[in-house]
Amino acid sequence: MTVRSAFSLPLVSSVDENLELARLGEELGYDDVWLADTATIDVFVLAALVASATSRVRIGTAVVPVFTRPPALLAAAAASVSQVAGPDRFILGLGSSSPAIVEDWCGIPFERPVTRVRETVEALRAMFAEPKVSYSGTTTRVKNFRLGVPPAGEVPLWIGAQRPVMAGVAGEFADGVACNFIPASAVPTFKETVAVGAARATKTAPLPLVVRLQTIVTDDRASALETLRAMMGPYLATPTYNSFLASCGYEAEAAKIKAGWDNRDRAGLAAGVTDELISDLAIVGDEVECREKVARFVESGVDIPMIHPVVRSKAEAAAMLEALRPR
Repeated sequence: MTVRSAFSLPLVSSVDENLELARLGEELGYDDVWLADTATIDVFVLAALVASATSRVRIGTAVVPVFTRPPALLAAAAASVSQVAGPDRFILGLGSSSPAIVEDWCGIPFERPVTRVRETVEALRAMFAEPKVSYSGTTTRVKNFRLGVPPAGEVPLWIGAQRPVMAGVAGEFADGVACNFIPASAVPTFKETVAVGAARATKTAPLPLVVRLQTIVTDDRASALETLRAMMGPYLATPTYNSFLASCGYEAEAAKIKAGWDNRDRAGLAAGVTDELISDLAIVGDEVECREKVARFVESGVDIPMIHPVVRSKAEAAAMLEALRPR
């Protein structure tokens, strides 16, 4: 499978500055830009704008929570972006997200996430393929839906996964897989789990894997480690990431992070996010070190290493994209 170069957006709060970074990334030769969906610029608005501002780079979402938009809205949004982007330029990546985002931010019960993801993908496949769709699942129901905005071509459906059950569902039902905060050492086992799911659907070709890599290109390693420690700690305390971290061989670190979070002990939480853990999960160091670390992820089986510069400004983001530009 051909390795694709990729970067992540949004990186700053300004829509215009993110579009400038998208154009820069395309000029530098990156193949993909993947858009996160959190409490920032709307993912589909940004996807459509990036599609308009660029001509070649492929655009994907990694990932849109299945709880916050029903299949009908997802289908309409994805098809609309597809029309703007043109054939073969847009991927709809979906995932369960987390209780913090789904329940705390959106007030929606975070129930049966694996089933919700699978049923959403099944419903969307029908919506993109059939003139009128009714679908009745355990968590998802659609009646007499007609998609009034045809996509420009096929809209591939990818699934974000961490733990084995979701990885297997991704293998069986998705066209590709997205992952976050995975060490290179765990990638082969993760891909084997995806392959087991793919075999259930009699898929013969391996599914592509994109991994978001938190990145700081710098000579000030100590400062970068502290920045990443503060950013990664709350993520790794969430149940999904915490249990995934433990399953990857970091049981002691996961336990410390969880205890620190549960006890509101910031020092304890930070102690669990060790320098070694950060180095295993993220890309940090000078340009040579960062390129070597990205290469290790590729050697482990990552098909699309997605650079996510951890920055405070567009200028910092641009400098990191330039430093790690494809060769």
